[in-house]
Amino acid sequence: MNDGILFYWFMWIGWVVTTFLIERNPFRNAVIFILLPGIILSGYDIPFSLGTVNAAFAYFLIIGLVHVIRSTGELLYYLAVSFIIAVSYVTIQIFALYDPAKLFIDKKYLLIIFLSAVLFLISKRNIDLFYIPLIGIFIGDSLYQLLIFRLTGYLEIGSMFVLDLLASSTMILFCMVILVDMFKKLRRVSYKKVNPAKPI
Repeated sequence: MNDGILFYWFMWIGWVVTTFLIERNPFRNAVIFILLPGIILSGYDIPFSLGTVNAAFAYFLIIGLVHVIRSTGELLYYLAVSFIIAVSYVTIQIFALYDPAKLFIDKKYLLIIFLSAVLFLISKRNIDLFYIPLIGIFIGDSLYQLLIFRLTGYLEIGSMFVLDLLASSTMILFCMVILVDMFKKLRRVSYKKVNPAKPI
């Protein structure tokens, strides 16, 4: 599968659903503000002396940092979780680079599944699942590009491959949040049926 297909697919699906199926509220406006500029900026790169940074990737980083700044009381938590995501990303990338034969599935899908699982396990709130990857994956890709700079001679931070990871991981996490919420509601309903309220 060509890099970028998953990114554009999930981003457009998210934008259409949010714009036309969700009633107007601050959450809807925030999601639209993140998705549409991200789609537009993904076709542009910001050049610097050693390489380029994808404009959408940089934009997502800013969105994640704004969320962290608004939650300054938990700065250490965000730093720790972002560092864990970054190290996880770099570890799998380096392993795939030097010993690809031992990967049991495609590297892209392994990263998507692994990062989604780690994020789901270590994030304290549902909202953090959608902001922490914006920072953690940016740091991870930047570190990985610096590690392989001697091999490539060029830094490409935020390639379409990485944007695929970001969009796919976010979509998986969104589905997991919905499923967990549905499961909790079903448990509440079944508990009420099994334990009806006692008459006064």
